[in-house]
Amino acid sequence: MVDPVPTDLPRPYDHVHLHPDNRLGADPATPYLVVDVLDTEPPTIELWHLADHPDHQDWAGTASLADIALVVRVTTGDTRTWTPSK
Repeated sequence: MVDPVPTDLPRPYDHVHLHPDNRLGADPATPYLVVDVLDTEPPTIELWHLADHPDHQDWAGTASLADIALVVRVTTGDTRTWTPSK
């Protein structure tokens, strides 16, 4: 049996905002794109700048759930926002 994907984890293409005290030292006002969620314990989330950000080609980072303040998921006809469990 396959375990369902936890609904509180960010997924690729979600946008996230980080806590001001994130371990990356990244700007908490900047939205980041989730490009991958690595199956580690705790999960490691790979982030990029959005395509219209001036540093889009020059920056990538990995965050933990503790670094993420807000997740935004946009699907057809629905937008969901939440704070992930740590």
